[in-house]
Amino acid sequence: MASQVTLPRDLHGAVDFSKYPFRAYVSDLHGKMVGVSLFGTVTSVCKVSTSGSTFYLEIEDATGVVLTKLIFTGHWSLGRVGVGHMVYISGLTCSLNKINILEVSWSEKEPGSLFVNLSLLPALLNSTCLHNISLLSDLPHSANRTHICRVRLDHIDCDSLKLSLFHNLCGYVVDELPDGLQCSFCKVACQNGCTPGFQLHLTIADDSEKVFAWCVGQTAVEFLQISPDEYMELPEDEQAMYLFTLQNESFTVAIANTSKRVDGYAENAEALPVWEITRALRCE
Repeated sequence: MASQVTLPRDLHGAVDFSKYPFRAYVSDLHGKMVGVSLFGTVTSVCKVSTSGSTFYLEIEDATGVVLTKLIFTGHWSLGRVGVGHMVYISGLTCSLNKINILEVSWSEKEPGSLFVNLSLLPALLNSTCLHNISLLSDLPHSANRTHICRVRLDHIDCDSLKLSLFHNLCGYVVDELPDGLQCSFCKVACQNGCTPGFQLHLTIADDSEKVFAWCVGQTAVEFLQISPDEYMELPEDEQAMYLFTLQNESFTVAIANTSKRVDGYAENAEALPVWEITRALRCE
C-alpha cells in the first residue's frame, strides 16, 4: 500500500517542496512549484547585461536542459562556476509565463536558497564514495561531463604557464582596461578585489591515454606546488628547471568537459583545451 504526502502551497498556490527531501529532474519541472532542488551539469552561464545583478545559468541532467535566472542581492556571490561543472541548486521557483513557457528562477535572498559547486569541493577527491575512477581513454565516450582520474603530469613548460589577476568574487580573469580593472565574467570594476594566480595548460597521462587540459587558481597551485609570488622570484632559467622536475608526479584529478562553452567570458576561450581540471590532489 503506497503512502501519500500532502505538500503545502504558498500564497500564490504553488506547491512548496522546500521542507521535503525531494530531488527533482528537469523533466519534472512545471508551473507553480517553489523550493525545488536540482542536481546537474552547467552547460552555459552568462550575465544578462553589463549592469545589474542577474545571470542566466543553463543546467543539464539525464532528462533535459533548463535555463535558470539567477538573481543576486548585489554582485555574483557563488564563486567560480564554469561549463562542465557539477552543481546542486535548491530554492528554485517554477512558473509559466503569458505564452505558457516554463520560467525557472533562483533568488539569493529567498530562505532555503543554496548553491553548491560540487566540482570544486575537496571532498570530491577525498571521498571514494562520491566517485568511480575513470581512465582518460574513457572520457570522449562517456555521457558524464565530470570524471575522476588518477594521472601523472606528462608535460609542462614555461610557455604553458601564465600569471594573471583573478576576481575574488567569481574566480575569473580580470581584464586591464584604459579606465581600470574589470572582471571578464561579471563585468564588475575590481581595483581592490583581485588576487594574482596561475593559468596553466598541461598534458596529463595514464596508461591508456594522454589528454591536453587546463586549470586555474588553486588547482594550478596544487600541480605546481608553489605560489605565484614564489614562482616569480625564481630566475628565468630556474623557473624552467623547476617545472621540469614536476613531470611524472602523480595526481588524482577531477576533469570536466567544457566543449559546450557558450559563456562568452572564459579566459581566452578560443585557445582553451576542451578539458578543464577543476580539482587536483597530489598522490604521496
